[in-house]
Amino acid sequence: MCVVNVMNMNKNEDCSNSYLPEELWAIVFKKLKTTLDVVRFRSTCSLWHSFLPPTPLSHDLCIPHQGFVLLQTKIYRIQPSFHDHEPSTSSSCSNKGWLIKVSQNSNSFKFYLFDLFTNKRLPSKDKTTHKVMNLMNVRVVELFELYNLCRKFDSRFKPVGNVRKVILFSVEGRLMVFALYTDKKLKVSNIGKQENTMLKDDGGENKYFDDIMLYKGQLYVLDKMGTIFWINAFSLKLVQFSPKNFWCGEKSNIWKVPLTYNKQLVEFDGNLYVVDLYIDGERFYKSGHILKAICVEVYKLDQEWGKWLDVKDLGDVSFVLGKDSNFALLARDYYRCEGNCIYFYCENRTCCFNLENLEAKPANIF
Repeated sequence: MCVVNVMNMNKNEDCSNSYLPEELWAIVFKKLKTTLDVVRFRSTCSLWHSFLPPTPLSHDLCIPHQGFVLLQTKIYRIQPSFHDHEPSTSSSCSNKGWLIKVSQNSNSFKFYLFDLFTNKRLPSKDKTTHKVMNLMNVRVVELFELYNLCRKFDSRFKPVGNVRKVILFSVEGRLMVFALYTDKKLKVSNIGKQENTMLKDDGGENKYFDDIMLYKGQLYVLDKMGTIFWINAFSLKLVQFSPKNFWCGEKSNIWKVPLTYNKQLVEFDGNLYVVDLYIDGERFYKSGHILKAICVEVYKLDQEWGKWLDVKDLGDVSFVLGKDSNFALLARDYYRCEGNCIYFYCENRTCCFNLENLEAKPANIF
């Protein structure tokens, strides 16, 4: 209980008399798991600031690799603190929050905001002022740690354009980089080494993949036919994890060309889902917006029976298909988030596809 009170204390409160036995302070310090936890603790007052030194800068924030850098980013859930709510505010509203994507400067304790879907650093609209977020006014929860392959220009980072997703994976002290490219080839390399290995199937042919993800501490890939494979990180062999999904790809036969389609892996409630996304090449005008024809199908892997289930309703759950991560959200926990929807990036904007009415629309969220 003392830890909760420590982390949610109003900065205006007098903490000069907040003396605790030394053994309790040691317990509190162990509960500060992230850099932001330490920053918030040290920002409470001068006394607490003196209790704890700043967290040493991590070497994992920016890792040199083959002429590029692996830039660490993190996705946080932020939520107004309880004491910031008006008494008239409903309890349901007080549980809502936002998502932010943040990267820490590898040479300082500054944090920068990044776009969730493009991985581009968000500039300040007014370059003459510095926008400041008071971390004492929000509760912050770290959700995901991610990496992006970037080029470094002075203090700026630009994502490598032909890399779709990067996963940093540790095996017996080795750091391995699994990079999925836009041509759907998967290259594997070791930190500190220049060699790349192209992931192939047992027949020696190059395999093409739509997505890669970490699931329960292991690496899994999804091929263009909707089949999931486990990657043996030692031998780089593929082990089929799911049956073929014969439903995946059937919609592409009835659509016009050119057609863009891809499949994305999402984990929710311990289960694996595949989102099959089709985007027609032709644009149309609707509700004041220029859109493209979009169709989305969702399938759930029944691991117990080894079969695919066609999902028509996600309830209050929404899937977010980001640039380097896919994840599920409870819509009621986030402002302007709608349940039973798939959020993704298309035509330089965030789009929302509703599985109930099968319609897509622009989404001003995240």
